[in-house]
Amino acid sequence: MKHLNSQPGVYCMNRGWRFQRNDATVFPASVSHDAVYGFSKGGGAKGPAAPDCDDSGWERVNLPHDWVTAFAPHPEGRPSQGYKDRGIAWYRRRFVLDTEDKNSQILLEFEGMSCDAAVYVNGTLLRHSFSGYNSFAVDITDMANFGAVPNVVAVRIDASGWEGWWYEGAGIYRNVWLVKKPAAHIARNGVYARPVKKADGRWSLEIQAETENSFETEQVFSLRAELFSPEGESLGTDGIRGTLGGYETAVNTFRIEAGSPRLWSPETPVLYRARVTLDGPCGTDYLEVPVGFRTIELDSETGFWLNGENRKLKGFCNHQDHAGVGAAVPYSVKEYRIRKLKDLGADAYRCAHNPDPEILDICDRLGMLVMEENRAFSSSEENLRDLEGIVKNARNHPSVILYSVFNEEPLQGTGKGRRMAGRMRDTIRRLDPDRPVMGAFNGGYMEEEGAATILDAVGINYNPARYDDFHRKYPKIPLMGSETSSAFMVRGEYRTDREAHLINSYDDECAPWGNTVRDAWRMIAERPFVAGTFVWTGFDYRGEPTPFVWPSVATFFGTYDSCGFDKDACWYYRAFWKKEKRVHLVSPWESGKEPGEPVRVQVISNCSRVEVFAGDTLQGSLDIDLYGQNELTVPYSGERLTAVGYADGKEAARDVQEPAGEPAALVLEASQPALSQGGYEAVCVNVSLVDEKGHVIPNRDMEVRFSVADGELLGVGNGDPNSHEDDRGPCRRLFHGRAQAIAAAGEELAFGKKRGAITVTAQAGALCASIEIPVAEAAYIPYLPAVEEQAVEGWGMYYRLLDEMPKVGETKEANDMNSFEPVEFMGNPQPQLSEQQDKFGWYRTRLRLGASDEERYLYFPAVLGRAWIFLDGRAAACKEAPGEAHMVVRLDGVPAGEHILEVVIQNVNREWLKAGILAPVALRTGKPGE
Repeated sequence: MKHLNSQPGVYCMNRGWRFQRNDATVFPASVSHDAVYGFSKGGGAKGPAAPDCDDSGWERVNLPHDWVTAFAPHPEGRPSQGYKDRGIAWYRRRFVLDTEDKNSQILLEFEGMSCDAAVYVNGTLLRHSFSGYNSFAVDITDMANFGAVPNVVAVRIDASGWEGWWYEGAGIYRNVWLVKKPAAHIARNGVYARPVKKADGRWSLEIQAETENSFETEQVFSLRAELFSPEGESLGTDGIRGTLGGYETAVNTFRIEAGSPRLWSPETPVLYRARVTLDGPCGTDYLEVPVGFRTIELDSETGFWLNGENRKLKGFCNHQDHAGVGAAVPYSVKEYRIRKLKDLGADAYRCAHNPDPEILDICDRLGMLVMEENRAFSSSEENLRDLEGIVKNARNHPSVILYSVFNEEPLQGTGKGRRMAGRMRDTIRRLDPDRPVMGAFNGGYMEEEGAATILDAVGINYNPARYDDFHRKYPKIPLMGSETSSAFMVRGEYRTDREAHLINSYDDECAPWGNTVRDAWRMIAERPFVAGTFVWTGFDYRGEPTPFVWPSVATFFGTYDSCGFDKDACWYYRAFWKKEKRVHLVSPWESGKEPGEPVRVQVISNCSRVEVFAGDTLQGSLDIDLYGQNELTVPYSGERLTAVGYADGKEAARDVQEPAGEPAALVLEASQPALSQGGYEAVCVNVSLVDEKGHVIPNRDMEVRFSVADGELLGVGNGDPNSHEDDRGPCRRLFHGRAQAIAAAGEELAFGKKRGAITVTAQAGALCASIEIPVAEAAYIPYLPAVEEQAVEGWGMYYRLLDEMPKVGETKEANDMNSFEPVEFMGNPQPQLSEQQDKFGWYRTRLRLGASDEERYLYFPAVLGRAWIFLDGRAAACKEAPGEAHMVVRLDGVPAGEHILEVVIQNVNREWLKAGILAPVALRTGKPGE
């Protein structure tokens, strides 16, 4: 995750991508000798990986992007993936680097692509990532073009397989950045700021800085570390001077005394900043990281301690998708979700089962303790490299308190699993010696030869009856409920109907391996040695529709539904985890029932006693069991149903349910008051159908049509796990009176071309409502513009000059690698033609045209000498004047496919005896002159 001014030279690459879902190969179409020879060379990849691939007919997309949301579910699909197809696709983007960047390191940073991704730059494969969740960087310094020739990054994503047993989406679903650094610079994730509490209770900050030299010339530099308060005041510095030899790396350590800083906690998430600055002859580089002063401890008898205070971890496990947008969740929507969890009293978040750099940033700011989880359980070289990346990204975040190296692995209780876990733990400890390393076990934790005995802590998934057994056998190993509950519930449903795939809201049902909400928390709360819980799950997610199969396409586990609307389960956690007294009625107290019809009413409360009234008639006085809660049956009367909670003999809380009337209005609420300029944010707009008193009507599920003025509709949802409606809208049926649209600012508002607000409108029949969300002026990380113009590359120049016009259009022998020598057009005429009066130079390349509905033409910006251009042996353009001029070749009617493009230039200049092609040739869309 990048922040403005946290480091220089950062550009966002999220806009201007071309996308096509296909499985095009990078191999040449022919296996002739010349085709094989060309592919075997640097930059020789073909197809969509080639710089000259014509992608003008591809779809334009911005990131984050999950292509799976465009598809409808079908019964032959994988249940774990929400019954949706995934497949293989390509992304391409062109960009230009200034000539001044030649002496800079150039990095492309990818925060996440699902799943198997191959990254090509200018036709060369630079990285193959086998995980869809880990962030990584590609150093393109050596392969980059500088000046007029665009660079082309092409990414092939193969999502035909899977990494997880949940909805994973597909595509470049997180941010992409380009970072320019001077020759001597701070390495990516190269600053580690480690707070140390000393014996006298005061603090110091140990800062480790890794520096690099990306070029062969020795670099003299100065390095300075500095600590800043939350208000920006400098609190101390340390520094050195040094030298980096060619291509050398070095690590330096600094210490700054911090005294008695304010401590970070979920209640007071106070963030300091550490900055390391490198000044060298080629420029200045710096990197700023968050610092949170806090202590953590896991004790096998008393559980978790933060800043010397004992507390239960009250957490949720969460997958990463959200209604409407799939896995491509904008930063502000992630923040909305974490705020919803905090509203329940939660203080912990398990990244199940993969890391996300944005989540850590949000949890730092909002105050949420994080279990950072590794995806693949393996001690292979590839996986340990990914694990190092996870740790380097996480170790500066005060929110991160734990690393988990696996989840429910078959090898967890074996000697193999122990050796693997030990190597992974050691990898983590070398980079971060302070945070415990654990695994999430669903068995195998009692075996002495298994991974439990080599890790710092053990998490048990479900089966809370084994907590006591484990603690008796291993009294020195800290323990937590790493995954608990797996209770089922559908928002707004109060009767289980298995044929309709609906489950009631009374906390009656859970997975065979799980527990109800109440039983799961009781088992944690009553055991001091259990450090806390991570409930499965905070939100519903696509896929894994346990306990059902088709036509259910999403899970039933969530405490919130997939939009973030409350299920009744939310109120159990508010009662368990929050101090404020509260009471909540669980019942279908709605119009349409017969008078006297018995209604099941459950009361959720942390008061000592609750009275329930129908109208003014007392229906029952209940002594509340916090972990059990209470319920009663109330005859339906059509009157108001009221629960009054008492504490210390006084009314402390009240909840009222009233049968809703006829539809009167749509009410819209936004998840945030404003959007900021920059194009990084989105807003969730929640719509409710209400009667004239403002009561939500749960049984009139009308279709709502959404529209966004001056903005973009990213997706729609309603929290129904059985819905097959289009995620991308614009229509969605209400589900028990509610639905959601996710919207973003349009181009003009997002980038300050005009001021104002987006307007989201919802219409259902005759009802219509709108809400304005202003777009506030803000500074933001700049974007590196995408270039639509495609460079025509791969030129060769005939190995000798000719005395007459060559025979163009003839087929070159397949084994002829040397008649045409590679040539680039970089601003100067070719030296072969200099001083060669009346000689002919012959140029040749292959022009690859894709299918496109747009008009296209070839543009030669600067040609010197008499010139003829031929396409497939036929004359396409000519220039008689010997001076420098541009040339245009229209491509109207030229079919898609591969064509031979040839240029012949005669040096007929009398005053300046030079000739040639002076600048890169471009394939453009549109009409010449536009």
